[in-house]
Amino acid sequence: MTIIEVQSPEHWKLFHQLPHRIYANDPNWITPMEGDVQGTFTPGKNHAFDHGEAKVFVLLDEQNQPAGRIAAFIDHRNNQLQPYPLGGIGYFECINDPAYAKALFETAENYLREKGMKAIDGPINFGGRDKFWGLLEKGFDPPLFQETYNPPYYTDLFVANGYIAWEQILTMKGHPKEIDLSRLRAVIQRVRSGNNNIQVETYNPAKLEKYADDFTEVYNAAFGHYEHFRPADPESFKKLMKEVKNIIDPKFLGIAYYEDKPAGFCAFFPDINPYLKFTKGKLNWWKAPLFLLKLKLSRHRQAKGTGFGVHPAYKTKGIFAFIVEFMNSDYIQKRYDNIYLTTVRAHNKEAVSIYMKTGVWVDRVHIGYRKSLDASIVVEPNHFMEIA
Repeated sequence: MTIIEVQSPEHWKLFHQLPHRIYANDPNWITPMEGDVQGTFTPGKNHAFDHGEAKVFVLLDEQNQPAGRIAAFIDHRNNQLQPYPLGGIGYFECINDPAYAKALFETAENYLREKGMKAIDGPINFGGRDKFWGLLEKGFDPPLFQETYNPPYYTDLFVANGYIAWEQILTMKGHPKEIDLSRLRAVIQRVRSGNNNIQVETYNPAKLEKYADDFTEVYNAAFGHYEHFRPADPESFKKLMKEVKNIIDPKFLGIAYYEDKPAGFCAFFPDINPYLKFTKGKLNWWKAPLFLLKLKLSRHRQAKGTGFGVHPAYKTKGIFAFIVEFMNSDYIQKRYDNIYLTTVRAHNKEAVSIYMKTGVWVDRVHIGYRKSLDASIVVEPNHFMEIA
């Protein structure tokens, strides 16, 4: 075997070829967009490089065919908030060969160890934790957009190389028509019978500047205390909304206001993965119109979202009830068969409890692993839910 560092277009071609070898007979697999993956490791496209570094490796077998790949990276800014220097690995793929997997892990670990890392999380993303995070353990259905999908044997490869299951990442599923409002109607009626000082506004592209400021204010306040949190900023949000302007559904993006102050949000996007499958990871000039046509004509849609968040200053004001009511609108009921709340950490018991009250259930489970590189560091797993 030979392991090379990805540094040229020819190397990236090998990197992208590998998954097609592994999933050739798997009808559920949908090729991740090559541009998204490669962009993650391209300075200038991924702002994580502003305060981090990364290397990407491909393993070639005896016939010089790609048989494995892995990326290793460090977020120096995030490490300022950690009890010890923490590296990451991700985008791991490997044929079912323990020797190849061990060689890939050792290559990544050696790089991170040389950089002073004391432990490693994986498989994770070099950047936001809302995509490509964790190893799929339950729910081997066609993946959602930017969701990790892998063969079941990957679990054995991680465990055999000393990685400990450290966090449980849930994807919850629900049907809009079955969202349970019964326990929240009293709250909604009470607020409405008073000053009715809560309003939920749908996204309006003409007000992007204000929407970006309000969304990031709520998002950062609601999630800023979680590990691996990366703050949102208005400019990045505006850039994202412009990039996805042909995909978003404004009626499934909402900001809740309490006395005209941003207090909560609901953020769902149409899951575009089913309409991208035919592209095989490459959305070129002639495939793009067909993709948009497929999306437009689809009668059976599903939505993927970070879900919703409530500003801590307004948690007792009934914001949650109004956001759930927003998700239960006639439009959303008619438009979407399923909704998915993604990347919910099982140890975030408060969020799990709130989400479950809406009538959703755990549909698939990813596991985040951690490995200590220092004998003095003991990996202590977070809380895991028991899931049938």
